[in-house]
Amino acid sequence: MTEIAIDEAAVAALTATVTGLVAVPGEDGYEKECATYNPLTPLRPALVIGAASGRDVAAAIRFASAHGLPVAVTTTGHQARGADGAVLINLRRLNRVTVDRDALTARIGGGARWADVLAATTPFGLAPVNGSAPDVGATGYLLGGGQSPTLGRLHGYGADTVTSVEIVTAGGLPQRVTAESDPDLFFAIRGGKGNFGVVTATEIALFPVARFYGGAVHVAGADAATLLHAWREWAPALPDEATTSVAIQRLPPDPALPEPLRGAFVVALRFAHIGDAAEGAELFAPMRAVVPLLADDVCDRPYAEVGLIHGDPPGPLPYTDRTV
Repeated sequence: MTEIAIDEAAVAALTATVTGLVAVPGEDGYEKECATYNPLTPLRPALVIGAASGRDVAAAIRFASAHGLPVAVTTTGHQARGADGAVLINLRRLNRVTVDRDALTARIGGGARWADVLAATTPFGLAPVNGSAPDVGATGYLLGGGQSPTLGRLHGYGADTVTSVEIVTAGGLPQRVTAESDPDLFFAIRGGKGNFGVVTATEIALFPVARFYGGAVHVAGADAATLLHAWREWAPALPDEATTSVAIQRLPPDPALPEPLRGAFVVALRFAHIGDAAEGAELFAPMRAVVPLLADDVCDRPYAEVGLIHGDPPGPLPYTDRTV
């Protein structure tokens, strides 16, 4: 990577404007702000700004425009994109979530993770159309569409639940966008990821869901063909209240994993049912009988435990994956 030098006086002026952190390579805070969930996908921007407000985001965009630099955005670094030579805006400080119980909505800061959203909504018996991993940023999920492992078949993509967006576009001016105020931009944002600006907050619809029946069963990789053939016949008949997926995994030799799964080649069959637990158990029963199970944690759960369906690791680790 060719390092891009930025005038020190310009960086000093930006630092005086921003209430969050400003750092260039080699300075304190740079590595922490640029860290990703996957160490195999490092970010090396020309400058990083840890934004503490929408004004910080606007200042960062204006700075990038004035110096002819691209803009990149991160929160958790789960889906890191190339930021070489860019102005990287880290939104993790903008993580406030507020819930309107009467309107069944939540306002989510641009840096909030799904764990933050669930912590704010589930005490009221309300649930968002969330992703599979609580540690993932909610905004990136919503802007990319967002296929939920629990509520997606009932309520569509996460992007479908967005009712308003607070965004800073290329001009560096914050604005609130709705289907009425700017229908074209509102349509583009919900699915266009970060290509139309930096989203500092979203408002989403919530749903009255307090519990679900779900989790995952694991079977030996040698039984994959048998399980998958059965799954292909079973899944299309499920009602919209039920969602299922499959992952073929080589698990690490992690002592935290149960002995049958530690370092094993396995197939994880995930399942979630919104509604009566007994009905969910009846729906899932045929798949429990297909092949011997190495592990089974499909049960009735509070919605706050939605992350246990996929069981994604909560901390950074090097990995490669392919999703089809």
